[in-house]
Amino acid sequence: MRPYFQVVNELGFTQQTRKNIWKHLEDNLDNFCRSTGETDVHGKYDWNWFLPNQYIPKDLAKEVTDRLCIPYSYEVLGQTPFTQGKIHKDRIDEPPCPPRISLLNFPIYPLEAENFGPTKYWKKLYGDEHKDYDGCVWEHVCEVDYTTGVECVIFNLQEYHCAWNDRNDHRFSIQFTTDLPFDEIVNLYDTGKLFK
Repeated sequence: MRPYFQVVNELGFTQQTRKNIWKHLEDNLDNFCRSTGETDVHGKYDWNWFLPNQYIPKDLAKEVTDRLCIPYSYEVLGQTPFTQGKIHKDRIDEPPCPPRISLLNFPIYPLEAENFGPTKYWKKLYGDEHKDYDGCVWEHVCEVDYTTGVECVIFNLQEYHCAWNDRNDHRFSIQFTTDLPFDEIVNLYDTGKLFK
């Protein structure tokens, strides 16, 4: 649902490649960096997992990356069970940090689509999240999950969003981040220029 996300049904990993990627991630669980935050009234930013660049299975990802026609950076992100991510917009960092204006998200694990939690989008009604985050009032606008077999979603990281893993299992995805604005990416998608 634009301007928050766009489902892309024509781009994704085969189930066998997802299994191979998951095996690689499972073998590298000890190499993930983990971060945690405090629980607040809007959910918990609890135990996010980030795979350092040198462990990302780039060869296995070629099934998708060989088709992309935009500049991108690799990212593997995970959440622990029962993580309700803090509502946020992504920071716009300077290099050498990877650009995080928009991204293409590919679910990897759990392998069953109905078990891969959604990403939710929010509208801030009022409050200053930088000074008094718990005092903000949010309205849930929309969300996207993978129950219908969705293999790729373009996310607008400059709208308020959060990951929602309300299941008793981890949640891992491969993401390709970019400094292209969401509108530019979906225009490329609409005109058949996003991927080969």
